[in-house]
Amino acid sequence: MKKLIIVTQIFIAVLILIKVVSYFGVLQKFNISADTTITSSALAQPKALPGKVASDVSVNKQAAALKTPPVVKDAMEDILLQQRDLAQALAAKKSELDNRENALRADEQRLVAMRKDITEKMAILKVQEEKLAVQLDTAREEDVKRYKEMAKVYDATPPAKAGPMMEKLDTKTAAGITMNMKKDKAGALWAYISPQKAVDITKEITRSGGYK
Repeated sequence: MKKLIIVTQIFIAVLILIKVVSYFGVLQKFNISADTTITSSALAQPKALPGKVASDVSVNKQAAALKTPPVVKDAMEDILLQQRDLAQALAAKKSELDNRENALRADEQRLVAMRKDITEKMAILKVQEEKLAVQLDTAREEDVKRYKEMAKVYDATPPAKAGPMMEKLDTKTAAGITMNMKKDKAGALWAYISPQKAVDITKEITRSGGYK
């Protein structure tokens, strides 16, 4: 922005200098032409009396003053008008750049706020995930502990009686108990449960990782 203002100021100064030099050249040319015209007229006219000569010179000066166009005045008005238009254009451009800068700054602030909000939410989710993982591990340990205790009961129960009991359990519980039983005791149960129940228990054991 500062470079643009400096370049613009230099451009205005050069423009003014060119205009002034140009107008001074036009004015000088006009004066020379006027003097030449007056001299030619004076030589062409016959000699007059001194009083009449003074009167004619006065009249000629007044006529020349009336006929002289206001070149310098118009030139200054043009320069001022150009400067005013240029200043207005620069002000409009500056306003546009300021608006863009403000918009970019607002967008940046929104992005910073969004990033902060996302970071905070991610931190909260991470804490919740860690808590949930701890709870799942605790629940899993409690389930394993419970399955082991129940497996001891099924190990001590005759297969003919333990089989019908296992048949009534849900598949997950039955698989958990079976995985924690002694292998020979668990194998003896298959003769006292239905084939479909045995298949379901086997699938659950496979899904959960099998025997430990």
